[in-house]
Amino acid sequence: MMGSYSYTSVQVEPDGTALTSVIMYPDERVSVLVPRGKNRAQISVTHCRAHVLIAPTRATAPTAEDVQVARKLAESFAAYAAEVERLHSLNGVAAESAEDPAA
Repeated sequence: MMGSYSYTSVQVEPDGTALTSVIMYPDERVSVLVPRGKNRAQISVTHCRAHVLIAPTRATAPTAEDVQVARKLAESFAAYAAEVERLHSLNGVAAESAEDPAA
Protein backbone atom coordinates (compact mmCIF):
# COMPACT_ATOMS: atom_id res chain seq x y z
CA MET A 1 0.00 0.00 0.00
CA MET A 2 1.28 3.45 -0.90
CA GLY A 3 1.85 5.79 2.04
CA SER A 4 0.29 9.18 2.38
CA TYR A 5 2.05 12.28 1.15
CA SER A 6 1.45 15.74 -0.21
CA TYR A 7 3.41 17.88 -2.62
CA THR A 8 3.31 21.19 -4.40
CA SER A 9 4.63 21.82 -7.89
CA VAL A 10 5.03 24.94 -9.96
CA GLN A 11 5.21 24.68 -13.75
CA VAL A 12 6.48 27.80 -15.50
CA GLU A 13 5.83 28.10 -19.23
CA PRO A 14 8.20 29.86 -21.67
CA ASP A 15 5.84 32.86 -21.75
CA GLY A 16 6.20 33.27 -17.98
CA THR A 17 2.77 31.98 -16.99
CA ALA A 18 2.79 29.54 -14.10
CA LEU A 19 0.57 26.70 -12.92
CA THR A 20 0.75 25.79 -9.24
CA SER A 21 -0.64 22.44 -8.09
CA VAL A 22 -1.10 21.11 -4.56
CA ILE A 23 -1.66 17.36 -4.43
CA MET A 24 -2.74 15.66 -1.21
CA TYR A 25 -2.96 11.95 -0.49
CA PRO A 26 -3.82 12.38 3.19
CA ASP A 27 -4.03 10.00 6.10
CA GLU A 28 -5.32 10.51 9.63
CA ARG A 29 -2.81 13.36 10.10
CA VAL A 30 -4.79 15.61 7.75
CA SER A 31 -6.06 18.76 9.42
CA VAL A 32 -9.27 20.40 8.23
CA LEU A 33 -10.22 23.55 10.09
CA VAL A 34 -13.34 25.64 9.65
CA PRO A 35 -13.35 28.45 12.20
CA ARG A 36 -16.98 29.13 13.09
CA GLY A 37 -18.44 32.13 14.82
CA LYS A 38 -15.49 34.31 13.80
CA ASN A 39 -15.58 37.41 11.64
CA ARG A 40 -14.54 35.59 8.45
CA ALA A 41 -15.42 32.51 6.40
CA GLN A 42 -12.67 30.07 5.45
CA ILE A 43 -11.65 26.41 5.35
CA SER A 44 -8.07 25.26 5.77
CA VAL A 45 -6.68 21.85 4.77
CA THR A 46 -3.16 20.95 5.87
CA HIS A 47 -1.19 17.74 5.36
CA CYS A 48 2.56 17.02 5.30
CA ARG A 49 3.42 20.72 5.12
CA ALA A 50 1.11 21.30 2.15
CA HIS A 51 -1.54 23.87 3.02
CA VAL A 52 -4.64 24.99 1.13
CA LEU A 53 -6.83 27.84 2.34
CA ILE A 54 -10.19 28.51 0.67
CA ALA A 55 -12.00 31.76 1.46
CA PRO A 56 -14.17 34.30 -0.32
CA THR A 57 -12.22 37.23 -1.73
CA ARG A 58 -13.96 39.33 0.91
CA ALA A 59 -13.95 36.80 3.76
CA THR A 60 -15.74 39.16 6.16
CA ALA A 61 -18.47 40.16 3.67
CA PRO A 62 -19.24 37.23 1.30
CA THR A 63 -21.40 37.88 -1.75
CA ALA A 64 -24.26 35.77 -3.15
CA GLU A 65 -21.75 34.38 -5.66
CA ASP A 66 -19.49 33.35 -2.76
CA VAL A 67 -22.43 31.45 -1.25
CA GLN A 68 -22.93 29.63 -4.58
CA VAL A 69 -19.24 28.72 -4.73
CA ALA A 70 -19.30 27.43 -1.13
CA ARG A 71 -22.36 25.28 -1.88
CA LYS A 72 -20.67 23.91 -5.03
CA LEU A 73 -17.59 23.02 -2.99
CA ALA A 74 -19.77 21.30 -0.36
CA GLU A 75 -21.57 19.29 -3.06
CA SER A 76 -18.24 18.30 -4.65
CA PHE A 77 -16.78 17.17 -1.32
CA ALA A 78 -19.96 15.18 -0.60
CA ALA A 79 -19.70 13.51 -4.01
CA TYR A 80 -16.01 12.76 -3.33
CA ALA A 81 -16.87 11.16 0.03
CA ALA A 82 -19.59 9.03 -1.60
CA GLU A 83 -17.17 7.89 -4.33
CA VAL A 84 -14.47 7.00 -1.78
CA GLU A 85 -17.05 5.01 0.22
CA ARG A 86 -18.29 3.24 -2.93
CA LEU A 87 -14.79 2.26 -4.03
CA HIS A 88 -13.89 1.19 -0.50
CA SER A 89 -16.88 -1.13 -0.35
CA LEU A 90 -16.04 -2.59 -3.77
CA ASN A 91 -12.39 -3.11 -2.86
CA GLY A 92 -13.30 -4.45 0.57
CA VAL A 93 -15.49 -7.15 -1.03
CA ALA A 94 -12.76 -7.95 -3.59
CA ALA A 95 -10.08 -8.16 -0.85
CA GLU A 96 -12.25 -10.47 1.26
CA SER A 97 -12.93 -12.74 -1.74
CA ALA A 98 -9.21 -12.92 -2.55
CA GLU A 99 -8.39 -13.89 1.04
CA ASP A 100 -11.06 -16.64 1.19
CA PRO A 101 -10.93 -18.94 -1.89
CA ALA A 102 -14.22 -20.53 -0.81
CA ALA A 103 -16.06 -17.20 -1.10
